Parts: sequence; C-alpha cells; structure tokens
Amino acid sequence: MSIALSFVKGAAIVAGGTGGIGEAICRRFAEAGAPIVLVYHGNQSKADTIKADIEAAGGQCDTFKVDLSDTAAVEELFASARQLHSHIAHVVYAAGPGFDFAKIGEIPPEQWKYVINADVNGAFNLIQCAVQQFRQQGGGNLIGVITAAVECVPKADIMSAAPKAAIEMLVRGVAKESGKFGIRANCVGPGWINAGLGKKGMEEKLSPEQVEKIRKTTIPLQKFGEADDIAYAALFLCSQQAGFVTGQTLAVDGGAQI
Repeated sequence: MSIALSFVKGAAIVAGGTGGIGEAICRRFAEAGAPIVLVYHGNQSKADTIKADIEAAGGQCDTFKVDLSDTAAVEELFASARQLHSHIAHVVYAAGPGFDFAKIGEIPPEQWKYVINADVNGAFNLIQCAVQQFRQQGGGNLIGVITAAVECVPKADIMSAAPKAAIEMLVRGVAKESGKFGIRANCVGPGWINAGLGKKGMEEKLSPEQVEKIRKTTIPLQKFGEADDIAYAALFLCSQQAGFVTGQTLAVDGGAQI
C-alpha cells in the first residue's frame, strides 16, 4: 500500500522560476500535474530550457519575464495567467536578488535599498495579487520561500534574513486574514542548499575550508541540502494532505535551527 499526495487542479505560478530552487519547484509541480506559469527576471535562455523540458515530459509551461517590483507588471502577469488557465491553484514566491555578504555596518545604503525593493516589495506585489485572485476563485495555496536564517540570526548575511523575515510576516498575515476564504499560506525556510544563491555564495565568497566547517559544525545532518528538498516541502504544503496547515514555516535546513 502506498500514499500519494493529491492536489486541487489548477496552475502554479512560480516567481523566480529560473533560480536553483525555483527551477526545482517548477519541475516537481509539473510532475505533480500542475500547469506551470514560470516567472523570471532576466534569464530567458534558462526559462526556455525549463519550459522545453517540462513540455517534452508531457507537462505544460508558459514563461513570463516580469519585474516583480513593478506593480502594474505583476497585475498584468495575473491577468495573462487567468486567460491561460481556468484556475490558479498555487502561487510560489521563490525569487530574490543577488547581493554580497556584508556586516550591517558595512552595507552600502544603495545596495540595501535595492535588495529591499526587489525582494520585499516584489514579494508584496505578487502576494497581494495572489490573495485577490484566490479570493475571487474561492481559495488557493501561497508559498513563500524564505530562509532558515529568520530564526537564527546570521553574521554578515542580514540582506538575506531581513527581507525574508518581512516576507514571512506577509505570508503569515495572509494566513490570518484570508483563511476564511479558503486560502492557505505557508513558508519554506531553506538552510544551506547546494543550489542557487546559496551555492554561488559558497563557491565565490567562502574558502573550501570555511564551507567544510559550516557543514561539520552548523548542520546536524552534516550535509548540504538540494533544491529538490525545498521543492518537495513546497509540494507537500500545497497538497490536500496539508489541508489543515497554514501560517507555518517549515525549516528545511538539516537541523541548523536546533
């Protein structure tokens, strides 16, 4: 006997779909039967590759280049998604800008403003449109991919943790305000993941010795996570088996928060 996850039929909008984690979410949700609306900022070639792979496997994927910090552009995205699909079942925010590690006293003000605008305001625009869409159709699932660092203050990485903490509060606010409309809203908090910005940071900003020290001393499982670890967590939270779960953050960090 086996147990399979089940889902409300409908499309999944995935913002940040060309990132390491976002790509995995697109692929796993497509495997679960959801048509994918892949939202990207600049990497069209990767968006095209993911789309081709999903369609070759029998799925459906449409791509949209969108600046999430542009409110009108996000509203247009949802209008286009409604034209393509009769029902939008899931909206996933897995986006975020790149930045350099820096201690709070050393962050250039312009870089801080850029990160906040791209991440927090971009997430707000997507989340607000998602809530409006879900209320109109009678429900839906919202997922924010944040960071496990919201519960364990990082050194020299506040530009990751602070915006994601704001996004976590937005998602929890949706859960509190809109549960009566059939909307569930949850977050997934990645730890050290061998994909996307995390992998890039380890490769470009840390020495092999520093990376090994992180693995051995901060992660009880003593291994780095993979993008699929985050994708499967998001998939579970959007499943009907998680139908009584809302307003929560699932840390997927190998135990680093302990």
